[in-house]
Amino acid sequence: MAERRCTFKCGDWNCGSYQFNLYKADIDQGDLCDVHYWQTKAQREWAGLTDEDEIPWDGVDAKSFARAIEAKLKEKNT
Repeated sequence: MAERRCTFKCGDWNCGSYQFNLYKADIDQGDLCDVHYWQTKAQREWAGLTDEDEIPWDGVDAKSFARAIEAKLKEKNT
């Protein structure tokens, strides 16, 4: 374990951490420690609503309308 070190670079700074996931063999972290692997994995494009994703107002209360928008965004971003 001690021979593996994180190769994540932020400018001139090199992480060098030895903290690798030791209990999930099916996750290939490459040369990134746990922290940097999950940070880079979590960074992805977020999909917002488009004109085609029209959510009709139809006189519903604002709370129901907000819930409809939230449900549509969750659907697009999972």
